[in-house]
Amino acid sequence: MKKLFTFLAILALGVQVASAEDTPLGKAMSGMNKSMRTLKKQVADPAKKAENLELIGKIKASIEDCKKLEPSYTPKVPAAEKPAFLAKYKEQMDSVAQSFATIETALKADKFDDAKAVFEKLSEQKEKGHKDFHADDDK
Repeated sequence: MKKLFTFLAILALGVQVASAEDTPLGKAMSGMNKSMRTLKKQVADPAKKAENLELIGKIKASIEDCKKLEPSYTPKVPAAEKPAFLAKYKEQMDSVAQSFATIETALKADKFDDAKAVFEKLSEQKEKGHKDFHADDDK
């Protein structure tokens, strides 16, 4: 019986995670997160400068793709509030894009510690965005 419950729990978790990543926005964010995880490990490494700049290019492209999509929570927002909700979403995505532009500028100027400092603040932006747009509700 215990094995059955374990199996059902694993199955339920798998279905929930898959549903969050199966949305167009979820897929775009997933690709961006992969690049961000790599960048996090090596942003301050001068030997990885060219690779890091390439990763930032991919992330910036993903951000632009994400701005064209709507959070999965959008249909739950009352019609009268939807324009403000979507404007706030795009504003926050622009803020994230600006953070990456700042990191890119720092890397190009060989200011690796500055790039790392800006990158470390991105987790706060991510948490706020996920909270504001209910990104974790689908998981």
